Amino acid sequence: MVGLKKKSGDDVKKVFHILDKDKSGFIEEDELGSILKGFSADARDLSAKETKTLMAAGDKDGDGKIGVE
Repeated sequence: MVGLKKKSGDDVKKVFHILDKDKSGFIEEDELGSILKGFSADARDLSAKETKTLMAAGDKDGDGKIGVE
């Protein structure tokens, strides 16, 4: 939610759907690794450690993916 706390629920959902590259309804670890590139073409991929840390912060039910809620 970094940078999204002041956004509406609809805005958060729009960002989620942009990051959900395979349109599965979830953001999986491979999609999360390239999250920075979704915001800037010259951005880097997250390291494996950064990706796992971010996944752990967003994966509230421990299923290995992040849902829109």
